[in-house]
Amino acid sequence: RHMIDGGRGLITAFDNVWRRFTDRLAGLTDDEYFWEPVAECWTLRQRPNGRWRLDGAGGNAPTPDPPPVCTIAWRIGHLAGMNLRGHADRLFGDATLDAKRLDYPSTVAALPAFLAEHYGVWRDGTGALDADGWASPLGPNWGPYAESTVFDLALHVFDEVVHHAAEIGLLRDLYSRRAELIDRAD
Repeated sequence: RHMIDGGRGLITAFDNVWRRFTDRLAGLTDDEYFWEPVAECWTLRQRPNGRWRLDGAGGNAPTPDPPPVCTIAWRIGHLAGMNLRGHADRLFGDATLDAKRLDYPSTVAALPAFLAEHYGVWRDGTGALDADGWASPLGPNWGPYAESTVFDLALHVFDEVVHHAAEIGLLRDLYSRRAELIDRAD
């Protein structure tokens, strides 16, 4: 009987999706990064103290109904910040990270370092897991998810990466053809 190493397979899937996502960012401009396709988008904004923060507490606040459309800047900040880094901190670190402590990239030029750092923390933590680590329950600090396993959490994080990366790709497609969108609206 052959044993399947689901953790290694999931890491490979993460790496493939991450590579496709970061490759898809080639040519991104600051204007596109902050493009708001509709009014009242959630985005990354500079606060009076000079720090850049995500609207809606980075996705950690109750979502309005209907949910807002989010800019690429917001989606990247949420995806790499509170999703990858936040879960990694809670799972492998001291669980003290919150959205207010993250330094979000205010320019596209700052994205590669931000993305590499935050994906790296997640990847290093999951890469160090053995079969027992993947099968470990999250524990009481995870509230209603206490009995879920590390593998279960990693699947959730993977789903977040895939769906936000796809949304970012779609926003890039729409931005590149925004003149056609305006013409069709007239």
